Amino acid sequence: MKTASLSFLTLVLVALLSLSTMQVYAQGVTTAALNGVVTDENGGVLPAANVIAIHLPTGTQYGITTRTDGKYNLYGLRTGGPYEITVSFVGYTSKTVDEVYLALGQNLRIDFVLSEKTLQLGEISVTAEKNSIMSEGRTGSSQNITLKQIEEIPTVSRNFQSFAKLSPLFSGTNMQAAGRNNRYNNVQIDGTQYNDLFGLGSSGTPGGQTGSNPISLDAIEEFQVVIAPYDVRQSGFTGGGINAITRGGTNKYSGSAYFYGRNQDMMGKSPSEDEALRKKMDKFSEYQYGFRVGGPIMKDKLFFFVNGELTQDTRPSQNLSITQGTNIAKNTALADSMRKILISKGFDPGSYGAFDIERPSTKLFTRFDYNLSNEHKLTLRYNFVDSYQDILGNRSSSNALSFDSYAYRIKNKTHSLVAQINSNFGNAMSNELIIGYTSIRDRRAGVGAASPELKVLESGLSMSAGVDQYSSANELDQDILEITDNFTYLLGSHVFTFGTHNEFFSFRNLFIGAFHGYYEFKNLVDLQNDKISFYSHKYSRTSDPDQAAEFKVNQLGFYVQDEWSVLPQLKVTIGARIDIPFIPEGPAKNDSVSKYLPNFNTEDVPSGNVLFSPRIGFNYDVFGDRTTQVRGGVGLFTGRIPYVWISNAYTNSGMLYAEVRNASSSSYPGFSLDPYQQWYPGDPGTGSPRVQSEINLTDNDFKMPQILRYNVSVDQQLPYGFIGTAEFIYSKSVNDLVYTKENLKPSTGVDAFEGRTIWGGTNDYNKNFYDVLTLKNTSKGYSYNLSFQVQRNMARGLSINAGYVYGKAMDQNSVASSQAKSQIRYNPIDNDPNNPELTTSLYEVQHRIFGSVSYTEEFLAGAPTTLSLYFNGQSGQPFSFVVYGDVNNDGFDWNDLFYIPKDRNDIQLGTLSGGVYTPNETWLDALDQFIKNNEYLNDNRGKMSKRNGARNPWRNILDLRIAQDIPDYFGFGKFQVTLDILNVLNLLDPTAGWDKSVYSTYAPVKMVGRDNTGRMVYSLNTNNAKDPYTADNINSRWAMQLGIRYSF
Repeated sequence: MKTASLSFLTLVLVALLSLSTMQVYAQGVTTAALNGVVTDENGGVLPAANVIAIHLPTGTQYGITTRTDGKYNLYGLRTGGPYEITVSFVGYTSKTVDEVYLALGQNLRIDFVLSEKTLQLGEISVTAEKNSIMSEGRTGSSQNITLKQIEEIPTVSRNFQSFAKLSPLFSGTNMQAAGRNNRYNNVQIDGTQYNDLFGLGSSGTPGGQTGSNPISLDAIEEFQVVIAPYDVRQSGFTGGGINAITRGGTNKYSGSAYFYGRNQDMMGKSPSEDEALRKKMDKFSEYQYGFRVGGPIMKDKLFFFVNGELTQDTRPSQNLSITQGTNIAKNTALADSMRKILISKGFDPGSYGAFDIERPSTKLFTRFDYNLSNEHKLTLRYNFVDSYQDILGNRSSSNALSFDSYAYRIKNKTHSLVAQINSNFGNAMSNELIIGYTSIRDRRAGVGAASPELKVLESGLSMSAGVDQYSSANELDQDILEITDNFTYLLGSHVFTFGTHNEFFSFRNLFIGAFHGYYEFKNLVDLQNDKISFYSHKYSRTSDPDQAAEFKVNQLGFYVQDEWSVLPQLKVTIGARIDIPFIPEGPAKNDSVSKYLPNFNTEDVPSGNVLFSPRIGFNYDVFGDRTTQVRGGVGLFTGRIPYVWISNAYTNSGMLYAEVRNASSSSYPGFSLDPYQQWYPGDPGTGSPRVQSEINLTDNDFKMPQILRYNVSVDQQLPYGFIGTAEFIYSKSVNDLVYTKENLKPSTGVDAFEGRTIWGGTNDYNKNFYDVLTLKNTSKGYSYNLSFQVQRNMARGLSINAGYVYGKAMDQNSVASSQAKSQIRYNPIDNDPNNPELTTSLYEVQHRIFGSVSYTEEFLAGAPTTLSLYFNGQSGQPFSFVVYGDVNNDGFDWNDLFYIPKDRNDIQLGTLSGGVYTPNETWLDALDQFIKNNEYLNDNRGKMSKRNGARNPWRNILDLRIAQDIPDYFGFGKFQVTLDILNVLNLLDPTAGWDKSVYSTYAPVKMVGRDNTGRMVYSLNTNNAKDPYTADNINSRWAMQLGIRYSF
């Protein structure tokens, strides 16, 4: 009650502040700025000189007078241009500068030297910064992505986030930044967050679970990628920030209609060493249709912009275990056998052949810009996305197979509305107010009829049928209100900012895994005989069978900053911010937890824990001519976590849901294929009647992620328009994340043969609990990157962005999952699961070489041709070799690292009967050869493998885009034909360009049990594969996409 009251009072204060304070400008978020000094020819300052900047496409005027020190600052300017900037002063000759373009977040400095009219001098001096890179406003690590680059980089997905790969510190293959999980990123569109705050989608944005882009690429004008911005107004991430702005209308009506498409004839053949097994894609199609149009409603005053887009995407999903490798016939026979058994029991699992996956989407974007006056500008925008995606898992591995009935569909609808007011008051004050609201609705259910999930393990092949157990009862609602208000005051050489950023979240999460039952069988014989090895059924404990967990979070932020021009060549930014997350109501109280674990309470939530983030950055113009600049800074950065990690405590308090499992490995319930007739406590085979649950807790002192990050960089102007950058950035964990199991029984000793710690198992406290897991902070962990980059940005001719990056990242848990149990279950260890070793992070990119080259030439007058190449070569993602089975008896079957035997005699691989081990010579030979084939395993024989010690193969990617402009006959506009070719290397050589990898973990062996001496016996789990890697059936092929566009 106390926390809720405090939260309410704070909300009232924030609202009053937002209404009473003058509206603000937030540099580096949605707009650009101008600054400089106006002097006479003798160096004397000219106070009260008029400075007028006109955005020529819209006629929007921004005006101000210089202060007593001759300085001026214009804030809240639209990006792009061209601008016409005029400076005038009584008795002096006016000066106008044109063709000025402003980048997102740029604070361009232009100094003017005026001459008296009576002198009638012919030359008036103007000194301007050359570009947004060699600029005094640049301190930390950042990369601007212009509209020109967006239009030129090869792409098939047309997702604006994918262009973040042009930043050296982002991965070239996914969205991870500076060695951090992509869930630690923050995406902003028009100054408001546009994240999947709950954190279930891989993209980190709304609609991520459906594979949909969060907004049409045609609605984006420009964006900025930041890693270490020392401006305290930018926050919400400990990975990277992506800050995009949308297009707006101008005084000229303009628009575009476009089509992009591809099908099975525009993709290469499947990856296979055997040429005879390389197959064309089954029939599929992917088409995008769209338009955009903008223009004036009232000239120089009110403008509109509208964008609509439809995507139709249908593609086949194939089981790689029956299309690749040497076990196609064997695996096909096993699948046929399982299907026949299930049909004989009255359940048709569907086909294991190609299954058409559908992924359509509809997008609508509208924006209005209203120049209320020269001092006040209003922007309103709305974005809508409606999409769904079919998903059929367990098909991308050589040792897994799934039937059609395993498929599920995720639906998403997202509404986003933003209002923004930029204002200038006099020559010393400016303001911006942004209010945003986002509504996200996700629904997940089986594509076919409801059924339990069935899993059968046979001869190294894992086969799945029936609706995925996590899709039986799965709904998510998110509502986000956001208020940002910044007030800027200029005093002499100082620019002071006082601001607040506040987010109010509301979540409703229905998630009951195994709601319709989950069954595992050790082999097909057991399936035939209804002999279950593991059973699970979860159900609601309340009167509502579809009981959802609901909670709210209010995150408040307040900050102050001083941008101080210490010297003409030195600018320093000093600031501090405080972020305070409040959770008004905790989960339901479970008395049993407090009874058996007195130090823990399910009601505890980490509410009101203050996060302090001071920062200081600098920019030094070494020679005073912007040819060499040194920049950098140090500061604390506060982010957020996916709130599913907090939601777990609400879902798994033990008061909303309970679970039934088989009583033991020898006592199991019957086999029911009826999803609505599953087993409950006390039914035969479930043991004595009891209500038993997994318990998830959040430490009461838990704080949102924080890192201490610093960087130092040198930018150098080079000949022919090139700019070179060398940069070092280091991040140290302050509040990172780990999970601990509170009911783990003490260690019983150390395995004498492999050296791993053995635990006493799980204390269920009188059959009340399964696992009791707590989310906590750790300060262990760090990452660093050293990058070298060259850039040349030209409107025509040759443009280049290329570089090399070396990186290292260390953590205790890479927190790659959504469920608390999965976070610890898939975090490999050899000793203590509650204190994992600090080792390589799953998100480390050790080496990366990238290059983007674009060349535009008019081979025919008025019809320019643009050729663009993008290359990325980088180290493979780290992964771990583990054992499948609970070797160390900590209650988790996938977190035991694999001991790498020195030779055949250093491991027991075979069968176990009556405590007697019988070796399998074929398995021993196969495992020895498997180890020889892998450099990491072969180099570490006789040692325990390390978490993320292995690494996927290096991969080179080369993409090409060809764009040809064609003027229309009437001269109203132009046509453009584009051809994007991804993975050109595979087009040139069908054995090149493959995406061969394994994600996170690979288990070469499976636990059988201990023999009479206490030594572990294993079975081979490689399914006769020569290495752990599987070539991705889609990304390993070359792909083309044809585009046709008409613009006017």
